[in-house]
Amino acid sequence: MNVRPYRHECGLMALWLASFLPWGYTLYPEAHPWSLFGSGRPSHGRASGVASRGSRAAGLMDSTQMNTKATARRRRRGLLAAILLSGIAAGCAHPTSRLCAAMQPDGWSAQPIGIVSRFAPDADLDPAAQTPVGDEGYRLSILTVAAHWDYRDTMSFLASFAQRPWGHSWIVLESPQHRLEYGLSGNFGRTKLRYHEGVIQRIRDGDPNPIGYLWETMPDGQREIGRSGRTPSFVWRMPITRRRHQRIYEFLMQRKYDRFGIRSDNCTDMVVEAAALAGLHLIHRMRLTLPPEVNLHGRTLRVWTDPKYRILEFSTPDVLEVDLRHLAQFGIGSEATESYLAGKR
Repeated sequence: MNVRPYRHECGLMALWLASFLPWGYTLYPEAHPWSLFGSGRPSHGRASGVASRGSRAAGLMDSTQMNTKATARRRRRGLLAAILLSGIAAGCAHPTSRLCAAMQPDGWSAQPIGIVSRFAPDADLDPAAQTPVGDEGYRLSILTVAAHWDYRDTMSFLASFAQRPWGHSWIVLESPQHRLEYGLSGNFGRTKLRYHEGVIQRIRDGDPNPIGYLWETMPDGQREIGRSGRTPSFVWRMPITRRRHQRIYEFLMQRKYDRFGIRSDNCTDMVVEAAALAGLHLIHRMRLTLPPEVNLHGRTLRVWTDPKYRILEFSTPDVLEVDLRHLAQFGIGSEATESYLAGKR
C-alpha cells in the first residue's frame, strides 16, 4: 500500500486531497450537439416534425436527468473520499491535537502517515452508499488499546510514554459457525532487553546512536489466540464476505509470529494487513523526526549521531484508533465497543 506523510499544514490537507478528486464534472452536463436529432434522420412534415421534436426533447430531458444523478453520485463519492482521507488531518488542525507537531526548535516533529486510497479496487461496496457489504454472519472487528501518547513536543512525548509505555491492537474474525480472537505480541525481554530498556542502556554505555536500538527486531514474537484480558478503548466492526473471511483466516494461519518490531511486524501491522485483505486501507503509521539530543533534568543526552536514525516511522494504536473512530462516524463500519465488553462479562 502506497503511503505519503501528512504535511505540517495539516488543516490544508483536505483541500490538497480534494484537488485530486473528480470535481471537474459539471452539475448540468451539456448534451452532445447531435443528441438533438436522435439516432435516425429528422422526419419530414410539420406534424411529424413537431412530434419528433417533442419526443426528442423528452428524451434529452431524461438523459440529462440521468447524467445529473450520476454526476451527483460521483460528487458525493468524491466528497466522502475527501472526508475519509482527511479525518486525521482535520484533527491535527485542532489546537489541542496530540497527534501532530510542526517542526520544533529542537528538531522534533510528528505527523501521521496518510494513505492514497481508502478501499482496494476489488472491495465489496454498496454501489449507492459506497460502504462495505458482506454475507450474513461474516464480520471483522478491530480492537485497540490506545496509549494516548502526546506527540506535540519531545518532553510531552517522553512524559506520556513514561506514564503508559504500551498500546495494543488485535482482531476478531467471525463466521456463522466460528469466532476467532487473534493478535500478535512480543518485546518480552526474554532474550534481549525490551526496547525502552535497550535505549536507556545504550545511553549509559555512551553509544552515539542509542535510539538505534528501536531499529532492532525482537525474536520473541508470539501469537495470541482467544481473549487477551485487555480491555479495549475502542472496537470497530465491518461486514465481510465469506470469500474475504477465508482469505483473512488463511493469512492468520500461515503468517509467521516469531518476530516483533517497532518499525514493522508489530500488533498494529498485523491488524492492518488483515483489514487490507478485507478490502480496506487504514491510517495507522506515525512519522517522528527526532532531535539529535535532549535536555533531561539538566543533562544533555545524545539521541543520534548518524542521520539515518533521525526519522522513525512506526505503526501505533494511537493513530489507528483515531482513524477507526472517524470511519464509524461516517458509516464505514460501526462501533462495537459496548457489545464486545458485554460479551466479556
